[in-house]
Amino acid sequence: MEACQVGMFDTWAGNFGESVTALELAPDGRGYRMHTRFARFVNLPELMSMFGEVADIRTAEMLKLPVPTAHKETVTIKPTADLKAFVQTLVERAEAIRNGNVSPSEDNMLAITNEGRKAALDMRLIDLFAEVEDGKVNHCAERVFGIWVEAKLFRGTQVVFCDLSTPLENGRFSVYQALRSNLVERGIPIEEIAFIHDYESDSAKDDLFKAARDGRIRILLGSTQKMGVGTNIQTRLAALHHLDAPWRPSDVEQREGRIIRQGNLNESVRIYRYVTEGSFDAYIWQTLETKARFIAQVMQGDTGMRSAEDVELAALSYAEVKALASGNPLVLEKAGVDTELAKLSLLRSQWDQQQWRNKQELATLPGRIERVQARISGIESDMAARQDVSGSKFLIEVEGNRYTDRAEAGKAILQAVYGNKAKRDRNIGQIAGFPIAAKVTVLEGMVLVILGGVEYRCNHAESAQGFMRVLENTLNRMEMVLQEELEYLARTEKRMADIQAEAAKPFDKAARLEWLKQRQREIEAELDLNKGENTAVEETAEVV
Repeated sequence: MEACQVGMFDTWAGNFGESVTALELAPDGRGYRMHTRFARFVNLPELMSMFGEVADIRTAEMLKLPVPTAHKETVTIKPTADLKAFVQTLVERAEAIRNGNVSPSEDNMLAITNEGRKAALDMRLIDLFAEVEDGKVNHCAERVFGIWVEAKLFRGTQVVFCDLSTPLENGRFSVYQALRSNLVERGIPIEEIAFIHDYESDSAKDDLFKAARDGRIRILLGSTQKMGVGTNIQTRLAALHHLDAPWRPSDVEQREGRIIRQGNLNESVRIYRYVTEGSFDAYIWQTLETKARFIAQVMQGDTGMRSAEDVELAALSYAEVKALASGNPLVLEKAGVDTELAKLSLLRSQWDQQQWRNKQELATLPGRIERVQARISGIESDMAARQDVSGSKFLIEVEGNRYTDRAEAGKAILQAVYGNKAKRDRNIGQIAGFPIAAKVTVLEGMVLVILGGVEYRCNHAESAQGFMRVLENTLNRMEMVLQEELEYLARTEKRMADIQAEAAKPFDKAARLEWLKQRQREIEAELDLNKGENTAVEETAEVV
């Protein structure tokens, strides 16, 4: 980084990042604060090129490790009347925020998004007396119990991830405790169910993980943060359940990395995502997948992408909240259109860059071909003019003196190259009708060249015998040099023809790209996404 003059963080940030100040959830989860973070990364090809010099990037697709086959299923839950009514209140709050009727310290889009995610998980997190008889907890418990019975002989284990409603000691409702109670009622022994939050020390976690690997703990519930890196419980894992959507694509990868992992004795595993219709769930999962694709493109070296948004999941806008509340299918269609449009836009960008490079190269190829043809003519002329100095016909002139003995000639050349007049380019004699020059190079020091229609560089030598050998070898190598130039000319002419053909082709997905752009505009107009959002925070003071 210092060699690239980005050793200081501010310099690095100025080259590769753009930051913004916005509201985010406070660490204790009880309020909101202003926080400045990177919202966008720019100059990605240069950044990844620098990163590639010190890191060997290998994604799961590249490594193809022996891991279980994952069968993923999305479990859709119908929204309750209470949930629908609550989401409508979120719409009203979002409209008040957009119209500037409330202060950001009182209400904001991040608060709405957070409460919307809680409601999608379980309405009892909003209203303890809400009706959730057929909600996520019940659907998850049904599948967990079914797999528990199915994998009883093998003592197969399962893991449930939930970030929004961790176990509480203050008597308030917790999804963890509700799920455990549901499972116990179905007949699962309570001692086979564990919360990661009950194991604070490293030694306690090690004991817990060993119990899971042995099949003594068969159902483990935890959050992404507490069951991410270092959680080695894969030995008997048969299923993983996402009760809620995490914040970042890397969180999804960390979660699923617990089960899609080497050392799992199961050849195939199941992964469930629980999504409540008419809530924030589906949109957030779609957004996570879109961002994960961009991250994968960056890590795989797709240099056509110049910038990428931060992987943090932003708060939903007013229009998105309104569309989700109405159950408008255009919201999910927009996510799909946005994803495909981003992919095709990237391909178009790469195609445009390749076309530009082709045109640049095409402009240089005619001159290159002319130079190669001139070299070929020069070599052919040299071959015709070359005098025979082989065997007893040997004759060479060095510094005005003629030699027929190779040993004496070699000593004379050695003196001419390294004598008093050394360390500068100069002619030292001639052989076979061609001048001989000594030239100074940075890497090899003094080298000999034979000057004909083209310049023939001799291999490096330091002894009298060596100088004579490389001179004669260079004379005898003219046929080989000619053949190399003829092959290079053929490749260059073919390259020129290929580029001309490529430059004449249009972008093959242009029609689809234009249709997607038009469809995106239509959806945004119908969803009212093209109007300004009054959700930005002007104040820079911390909001508690």
